[in-house]
Amino acid sequence: MSTRISSESAARRSSRQLEEGIQRELDADLSHTLVEAQLRRKLDLRILPTVILLNMLSFLDRSNIGNAMAAGMGDDLGLWTYDINIAMSIFFFVNLLMQTPSPLFVKKFGFTIVPVSIILLGVITLSTSFVHNRAGFYGARIAVGIVDSVAFPGISYLLTRYYRRAELTLRVGAYMLVSAALAGGFGGLLAAVLLSVPHIGSRTGWQNIFLVEGVITVAFGIVFLFIFPDHPETSTMLTEAERKVALARIRADQPSIIETKEGTTGRLVKRAFLNITALSCSTFFAFANSSVQGLSIFLPTIISLNYPAADSTRIQLLTAPIYICGGSIALLSTWGCIRLRVHWPFVFAGGLALVAGYSIWVATDSSAAQIRYLACFLNLTGGMVVGPVAVGWAGTNASPDTLRAMVGAVVAAGGGIGSFAGVWAYIQTDADTGYRAGNSFNLVAGCCICVGSVAVMLYQKHENRRRENGERDYRLDKPGVEFLGSLHPSFRLIS
Repeated sequence: MSTRISSESAARRSSRQLEEGIQRELDADLSHTLVEAQLRRKLDLRILPTVILLNMLSFLDRSNIGNAMAAGMGDDLGLWTYDINIAMSIFFFVNLLMQTPSPLFVKKFGFTIVPVSIILLGVITLSTSFVHNRAGFYGARIAVGIVDSVAFPGISYLLTRYYRRAELTLRVGAYMLVSAALAGGFGGLLAAVLLSVPHIGSRTGWQNIFLVEGVITVAFGIVFLFIFPDHPETSTMLTEAERKVALARIRADQPSIIETKEGTTGRLVKRAFLNITALSCSTFFAFANSSVQGLSIFLPTIISLNYPAADSTRIQLLTAPIYICGGSIALLSTWGCIRLRVHWPFVFAGGLALVAGYSIWVATDSSAAQIRYLACFLNLTGGMVVGPVAVGWAGTNASPDTLRAMVGAVVAAGGGIGSFAGVWAYIQTDADTGYRAGNSFNLVAGCCICVGSVAVMLYQKHENRRRENGERDYRLDKPGVEFLGSLHPSFRLIS
C-alpha cells in the first residue's frame, strides 16, 4: 500500500513538473517572438483607445449629475433635500443587480452588447435634458443604472480575453484611469463651456450639459458598433497567425485547459463568488469607490464649501486638475504593478493616501481652504489608485475563462456597494460640518484597505508555499483537471 501511494505521489509530482516545464517553454517562446510583440502592440493600439473612450463616455454620462446640480438642476426640478442621494442610491442598486449577470450575457452573445449599451446610455442622457420634475429625474437615473451596468464588467472581461496575467493590470488601469481622468477633466471643462452658452435650441443652463453629452455618446456608440473587438476566436481584427498566438497566450496562463472559452457552469460561477482574492479585491474596490464615486458626484459641491464666493464656472475649472493628477499617479501605479509583478504595495499606498487626505478634512475647518483643496487631490488619487489595481489583482489571479468573466462582475459589485456609501457620505444637512461623518467613514475605509492588502499578500504567499510543497497535488487526482484554473497546483498567485 505504501509503495503504491509513494508511486502515485511521484507521478503527481512528475506531472506537475512536466506541466510547469511546458508552461515555462511556452512563456519563453511567446515573450521572445516577434509575432507576439507585434500582436501586443496591435492590441494596445486597437483595443485600449476604444475601451478608454467608451468608458470615458460611460463615466461622463454617469457623473454629469454633479455638474448639473452645481448649476441649479435641483432648484429647477424642485428636488427635496435627500432626492439626489436617494436617486443615486437607486441608480447604484439597480446597477449592482444588473452588473452580476451581464458578463455571462457578453460571454454568450458577444461583445457587441457593450456598444449597444453605450448608445442607449446616450439616448437616456440626451432625454434627461427634457426632464422637468422629480419623477422624470428618478426615472432617468434608474434607466442610466440599467444600461450602464454592461460597460465596466464587459470591458474587464474583454481585457482578460486578450492580455496575459503579467500585462493585465496596466491595461485595466489605462482604461479605468485615463477614461476617468478625461471624463472628470473634460467633463468639468465642457460643463463650464456649456453653462456659458445662453441656450441651445430650447435648452438652457444645466440642460445643455445633458443635451450635448448625450449626442456625443450616441454618435460614438454607433461608431463602436463597427470597431469594438469580439472574442479572439472569432474577431475579424486578427489574422489567422495572430489568432493562433492570441489563443496560445490564453493557454500559457491557464494550466491544463482544453478550450480557451469553456462552457459556463454553475460550479465555475460559484467559484467566482467564493474566491478569496476576488472577494478581498471587491472589498478594497468598495472602500475606494466610496471616495471616487462620492467625489465624482459631489466634488463641485465640496469645493464650493472652500470657495463660497466662486461662481459655478470657476468651481468646474477647479475640479479638472484633481482628476488629471489622480489619473496620472494611478496610471503610474498600474505600470509599477506589471513592472514589479506585485499589487499589494500599491493598494496599501492608495489606502494611505485616503487616510492622509480625509484626516485633513476631519481635523480642519473651512478656514483651511487651500489645505482642504490639496486634500481633495489625496482623496481622489488614493481611490483611483486602489480601484484599478484591485480589479487587476483579481483578474490576474482568475482562471479559467468563466472565472475571468465573473470575477470582473464580483469586483464591480463591490464597487457598487462602495458607491452607496459615497452617495450618503455627502448629504446637504451635513455640509455645515464639512461632511465630517462621510469623511470619517472614508478615513476608516482607508485604514481597512491598508490592513487588508497586507493580509491578502500574506495569504497568497502562504498558499503558494503549499503548492510548491505539493500539498495541493491531490487536486490532480480528481476529474475536471482542465477546469481547475487558478486552483491548479502549478498556478502561482501573484500578490
